[in-house]
Amino acid sequence: MNHPNFSSAAARFATLATLGALLGVAHAAPAFVVGDPVRVTHSEMLLFQGKNLAGAAKGQEFTLLKHDAPKKQVFVSFMKDDGTLVAATLPEEAVEPGAPHASSDLVRGAEAFRDQRYDEAKRLLTRAAQDKQLAALAGAIFTRVNGAIGSATLARTNPATKQAAATTLQTLRDTAEGLAKAGMPSLALPLDEGTDRLGAQVPGLAVPATKVDRADLTKRAAISQRETMLARQTFALKQLVATSKHVAAGLDAEPAHAELKAMQPLVQKDIEEADTLCRTAKKLQRQPNGAVHALSAIDDGLKLCTDHADLRELRKSLAAAFEEKTSPQVTPAFLAIAKVGTSAPILEEGRKLYTNRCTECHDLEMLDGRTLTGWSGMVSGMSRRAGLSDAEKTRILDYIAAAKVVVDAGGAK
Repeated sequence: MNHPNFSSAAARFATLATLGALLGVAHAAPAFVVGDPVRVTHSEMLLFQGKNLAGAAKGQEFTLLKHDAPKKQVFVSFMKDDGTLVAATLPEEAVEPGAPHASSDLVRGAEAFRDQRYDEAKRLLTRAAQDKQLAALAGAIFTRVNGAIGSATLARTNPATKQAAATTLQTLRDTAEGLAKAGMPSLALPLDEGTDRLGAQVPGLAVPATKVDRADLTKRAAISQRETMLARQTFALKQLVATSKHVAAGLDAEPAHAELKAMQPLVQKDIEEADTLCRTAKKLQRQPNGAVHALSAIDDGLKLCTDHADLRELRKSLAAAFEEKTSPQVTPAFLAIAKVGTSAPILEEGRKLYTNRCTECHDLEMLDGRTLTGWSGMVSGMSRRAGLSDAEKTRILDYIAAAKVVVDAGGAK
């Protein structure tokens, strides 16, 4: 990505970065750092005020708000569908520190500057500049912010340097204007607001006037933040139709948003593949004995895009066939094929638990899509998330083991 007037500052930043430790802008971080991402290590349930809020997929990332070590839980930011931002909890053992995102560090660095947390601003901007794609932009902002902070600090004790301080503030105003024109309101706004606050620290300093429309930037930045969070959440859950809408809305507000621009082609690719599988399933459905193959195409498509309306409607029309592949009923024919020692009432109890509790966060999968070992691991991982007791987990696994034998044999006729 090309950014106006930032390349020369990036070159100067290369030298400054090597002195980061001496300047106090780089230091070792603890295992969990507030503001940094944490990654979910296995499927888990997010809680809000002690109640189930939403499922979290393995690999999904959230921003850490607080680590409550005594209670062995972490608080993370989560945005509801209505745009309400809440602090949800996850078990400490269900997450690990995630890799920092340069685009997020860049915005957080600008926000730290605005909030007069100058050491934090330097740390985050330094880290963002390690990313090759954002090095020029992050390096330029660091150089200008660091220079302005230094000039303002000197001007507080040496009035003769006030003009120099005013010049560095003018540079920040120009930078904010350039960022706004380049479609980056989330950076332009905090940088411009931070310029006001930095200038106010120097008595009698003539602070240059803003050159941006802050009301417009405030609106755009808020939309971008909301849509980005929702895009991340839906993308992790493969709700790609929703993701596509959030990405489009986010880019409309912030056209140069690096993360959303990178996400857009990935989402479109998988939606197009799901569209293809949907067309294939419809063709197979019309062929003699093609229902089984249509089910596989539908299942594959929904694994790519869980909120694909046509695939979900097609699956609904084949509900009976799907039941035979995902949760066959416990009948005499079922028992004859399964040949297990577990009684019919126990198997039926397991089936009810499986079809009711295991669909709270996702659709049922076709049983022949995993090995028995794979199913055992999946159910064990999901049992806490669903609040299942050990006895209930055992019932479900007993049913799945028997049902998988039936499905693998071609079903109970």
